[in-house]
Amino acid sequence: MAANDRRGSARRSVPLSDELLRDLLAADPARGWRAFVDQYTPVLLALIERAGVTARDEAMEIYTRVCERLAADDCTRLRRHDPGKGALRAWLTVVVRRIVVDWVRSRVGRRRLFKTVAALDPLARRVFELFYWSDYSPPEIVELLRVELGQAVSLVEVLDALDRIHGVLTDRHRSELVSLATRSRPSVSLEDEEGRLQVDPPSDRDDPERIALRKEFAQRFGAAVAMLPADDAAILRLRFVQGLTLAEIQKALHLERLSHERITRILAAIRSALERPLPPRASVAPSSLPLLGGRVE
Repeated sequence: MAANDRRGSARRSVPLSDELLRDLLAADPARGWRAFVDQYTPVLLALIERAGVTARDEAMEIYTRVCERLAADDCTRLRRHDPGKGALRAWLTVVVRRIVVDWVRSRVGRRRLFKTVAALDPLARRVFELFYWSDYSPPEIVELLRVELGQAVSLVEVLDALDRIHGVLTDRHRSELVSLATRSRPSVSLEDEEGRLQVDPPSDRDDPERIALRKEFAQRFGAAVAMLPADDAAILRLRFVQGLTLAEIQKALHLERLSHERITRILAAIRSALERPLPPRASVAPSSLPLLGGRVE
C-alpha cells in the first residue's frame, strides 16, 4: 500500500497536459477534479490576485466560488473545454474574471453601514453614503441633500458631517472602502464582444444643470479657500476630499502637530468666508478649484 501511495504521489507531481486532464475528467470526474485542484489551485489564486482581490478572506471566498462553478455537474464545464481551441489556463482567466465581476456586483448590492457610522446622526449617515458609496463631492452632496430633505443644507454642515465620519472610521474601515471603490470601477472596453467600436454610455453627471451647479460651487468655494493660509487649504483638501486621517495629513504635509481643534478652526474660517459676498471671478485662485473634484484614486 505504501509503495502504491508513493507511486501515486510521484505521478501527481508531474503536471498533466490539458488533453490528459480532459481525458481523466471524462473517465473519472472525481479523480480528474482532484488532479485539477492539485495542479491549478496556485493558478486560480494568482488569477484572483491579478484581478485586484488581495485580501486573503476575500480571495478564498472567490476561490471557493470558482471551484463550485467548475465542479458542478461532475465537472461539466471543465470537461467541455476543448484544448484544441486554446489553453486551459487562458480559459480559466476568463472564468475567474467573470466570477470576480459577479462577486463585486453582489458586494456592492449588499453594502451595509459600519456600526460606528450607523450610530451617527441621520445627516452624517447619508453624507457617508453619498461620499463613499456614490463618489459625490461635498458641494454635490449639498445640492442632493437640499433636494432630498426639502430644506437648505450648507456646505459647512456637510464638511462637519464628514469630520464626524472620519473620526469614527478605523483603519480596517478605510481599507475596505478603498478596496470596494477600486473594484467597483472596472475598466470599460471601447469595443463590444465582436470587436466593434462602441459608444461610451452617457453619464448623468454631464447634464447641463449639474455642470452649472458645480461651476457655481467651484467659484464660491474656491474663493473661500483662497482666503485660507496655504497649509489650511491643503489640510482641507486632504481631510474632506481625500478623506485622510489627521495622522496621515500630518505626515504628508510634514507638520509637527495637527489637532482636531485646528480642523474646527478651519471649518469656522470656511463658514465665515462663505458668508461674504463672492469676489470678482478673476480673483479666485485657480489652484483652489480642484478642491471640489473627486478623490484622487
